[in-house]
Amino acid sequence: MIKFFTSIQDFKKEASSIGEIENIDKVLELDFPFLDKQQKYALLNIPIYQDGRQQNLVLLSKKLVLVYSDFTLKVYEKHFKDVLKKPYGESTVISFLILKQVLKNYSREFERIRAKMNLLDLDPVLGEIENSGRELRRLTDRCEELVQMIIILKERDIEEFNTSLISFDYEILSAEARYWLERCRSHMYRISSLRTKSEMRSNRELNSTMHRLTIIITFLTITSIVVSVPGTIGAIFGIPALSDAYFEPHTNLLVLILIASTLLSIALGYVYWKSLSLVK
Repeated sequence: MIKFFTSIQDFKKEASSIGEIENIDKVLELDFPFLDKQQKYALLNIPIYQDGRQQNLVLLSKKLVLVYSDFTLKVYEKHFKDVLKKPYGESTVISFLILKQVLKNYSREFERIRAKMNLLDLDPVLGEIENSGRELRRLTDRCEELVQMIIILKERDIEEFNTSLISFDYEILSAEARYWLERCRSHMYRISSLRTKSEMRSNRELNSTMHRLTIIITFLTITSIVVSVPGTIGAIFGIPALSDAYFEPHTNLLVLILIASTLLSIALGYVYWKSLSLVK
């Protein structure tokens, strides 16, 4: 008999009819696949990506299969009609379907991260790249653990999960799990590429900022020279002793000298500016 639960308390109550099952709450806190094989039952728990409940707890026994999950398993009786009639057929089929749904959940998470990375290709923001990298590493770890769990369930002698009853479907599931694991691993290199692209853009922005600062500093330097040269000359001419004795008869010439020195400062400053290739 197969029973589905949305309440963990109802699940525990029904599980007590099989035997004493300890630490169910601690099992639900685990962030990796967990398998506990006892004499009367096998307890399987696999985490997923989902708002709210993120665990899938399956209790397998010879006559009773308890499932605590939000997954809605589609009609499977027709496809596994003959398998369900065999000993441990129900526990095998339900466990297989849960593994299949978990893998589908992981694949959707991968596509979400991949779509985010596609956007980062156009706008490589370092903080978002690091977040995507952490998410992808976590997903890669979960895929590795799922592949390992699939191998363990096949190789260990677990009566409640007889892979020989669904050997073809199980091989396809194993191949799909390895495929998504390799896709996750290959995209880790893409994270490195995005980091490089972000650093290149940061360097360009830094160079552009330095260029603007150089222009500002050069402009201020030239301005100070333009102001200081005629100012210095004017100050010398403004000394009373010199002005009355030598410069008073040549006022027009002094004005021309001030104008010429100002224009010369501007011209030399512009030539210097051009020599630095700061203007085009």
